Amino acid sequence: MVNIRAFFTTNIRKQLNENTAKIARFEEIVDSLDQTISTKFHYLNLLDYYARHQEEAGPYQKELNYLKQHGEYCCFPYKTAPSPVHIEFGFDPESQLPYVVHDNKKLFFKADQSPTEALESYKYYLQTERLLGDTEAEDTPHQYQSPCVHVVEGDVVFDIGAAEGLFSLDNIDKASHVVIVESDPEWIKPLKQTFASYGDKVTIIQKFVSATNTETTISLEKILSSVDYKSAFVKMDIEGYELQSLSSAERVLRQKKGTKLAVASYHKQHDAEEMKYFFDNIGYNSEFSKGYMLFHLYDTPMPPYFRKGIIRAKSI
Repeated sequence: MVNIRAFFTTNIRKQLNENTAKIARFEEIVDSLDQTISTKFHYLNLLDYYARHQEEAGPYQKELNYLKQHGEYCCFPYKTAPSPVHIEFGFDPESQLPYVVHDNKKLFFKADQSPTEALESYKYYLQTERLLGDTEAEDTPHQYQSPCVHVVEGDVVFDIGAAEGLFSLDNIDKASHVVIVESDPEWIKPLKQTFASYGDKVTIIQKFVSATNTETTISLEKILSSVDYKSAFVKMDIEGYELQSLSSAERVLRQKKGTKLAVASYHKQHDAEEMKYFFDNIGYNSEFSKGYMLFHLYDTPMPPYFRKGIIRAKSI
């Protein structure tokens, strides 16, 4: 009787595990299909709107032409930059992490990524998002720096929403100190590995950025007050919580006149105009990155659909 019970128990568990795996695969297929339908809907909706409102298409004509030629909705409606001739990448057996060599320094990625996936992510940052800039490109809406607002020698760099830390690594030699804030626990090990050789020059904080300070959250005001500086560059990309975080740090931003910022302004429909108003109100000059982006993860896109990618600001 015991053997029969064990036999049925084992087979039932096996069947349940197989069914669970099938359900998980089915859910992945459904999610992917939903995303495909959603992006197709936004693409057709956008083209239909500008077909009926041609008088409003002027500022976005290059982006519209690209979308029509490309045939689908895409976040960055412009051609990707040429790929670098050679990028060194590999797998580090000691840390068990994949890496890509950037500026002769190893940039580590998540443990669940293969070296090839890490390379593709890196190339996407450089060629499509153009996070670090591209002198040959006219429009780089996700570029953090410009000739007017950029990291200079001796700046304290605050990389808020750092992910893999590419921006910090690219500016590590200029900065007097780097403060990295990242909430995703899977990025903490790669970040520590990337900046292991820099010792006390780099501080890594694993928390969500918010208007309050708790065990799991930290305010922008507290982050900026954690280092005494004369000049700083703040790069902030925190998935739609940028405006809330800026508002909570108004006092310290007014006080610390040497602060420059590059803040993602595309996550929500009205972020760009509200951030512009905020910076104007606290006595900061501001500019937007060139070109436009399309984004629809956190709200439903509405006309004009195209959004400014980054707002850069510095005290007057």
